Amino acid sequence: MAQKSERQLKVVLLMIIFVTIAGTAGYMLLAEQGFLDSLYMTVISITTVGYHEVFEITPRLQVFTILLILSGVATIFYGIMVVMQMVVEGQVATILGRRRMEKDVKKLKNHYILAGFGRVGQIVYNEFEKSGRPFVVIESNAEMINILQNKGGLYIEGNSTEDEVLHQAGIDRAVGLVSTIPSESDNVYLALSARQLNPDLKIIARADSPDAEKKLYRAGADRVICPYELGGMRMALSIIRPNVVDFMELESAGAEADISIEEVIVPENSSLDGVTLKDSDLKNKLDIMVVAIKKPDKTIHFNPSANTNIEVGDILVLIGRKSNLAKLDLMTENNK
Repeated sequence: MAQKSERQLKVVLLMIIFVTIAGTAGYMLLAEQGFLDSLYMTVISITTVGYHEVFEITPRLQVFTILLILSGVATIFYGIMVVMQMVVEGQVATILGRRRMEKDVKKLKNHYILAGFGRVGQIVYNEFEKSGRPFVVIESNAEMINILQNKGGLYIEGNSTEDEVLHQAGIDRAVGLVSTIPSESDNVYLALSARQLNPDLKIIARADSPDAEKKLYRAGADRVICPYELGGMRMALSIIRPNVVDFMELESAGAEADISIEEVIVPENSSLDGVTLKDSDLKNKLDIMVVAIKKPDKTIHFNPSANTNIEVGDILVLIGRKSNLAKLDLMTENNK
């Protein structure tokens, strides 16, 4: 609704500009007057101000002026009706809010884009919120937009398969895209477009069938998730290995659980660079357990030994208390 009102305002503005240009050009041609005098006559005519004429009005100019006045009054009247409708429907505040939001989105950098705010998308939204990572949602459904407005998060109203909308979401500055839209064809097209617009983007896509999964990987997705398959596996594990599932759900327990699973990338000049797990004292100082280390060459070392060296670019998969994991973030950023 707000987008429709914006379009109507743009139409009104264009109509005013067109009438002004046409009136000025008409007086310049018919009355053979200069630009300033012709513009002056046009403005006092379409606004019906009624100041005196600056040149003689011939019968031909009278007809032209009558048509100009009718056009100007009709345009202004239409503009007033559009503004009144917007005020009555509460669209003015919505449009102003969208303008502020667009400015906030333009400031985003190294953020995530969430395409789709359906049932799956809302779960992803909540996880992004809990993680504190910057992100923006792309959604076209009016009902979902109302929910997003109430939540107060950043969003772009539009079709996520359109390049213009992706640019509005800052895809060239984003580090990741999560597509939860249910349409298989839209998902594939979005993956293709996103990969072309940002070759380094991490793309996670939703698939509802093995065939769709294959297509998404070919389209450029880094990982494809099937919600139904994961749901079925979780249900089976809940009855077969319930304690394992309880452990896996630590991260999704939110504030209710003090234990969390986290991953940390070792940056350059980190105090952890070049030391062994034993010398890092992560276990003794912070009571953090290193479950695995993923090396820059993509090899993964599960349950690494105490003598394993930590290097720049390593991804540490950790388990520990949330407060201690937060201290580790500061520790990895400290220079040697």
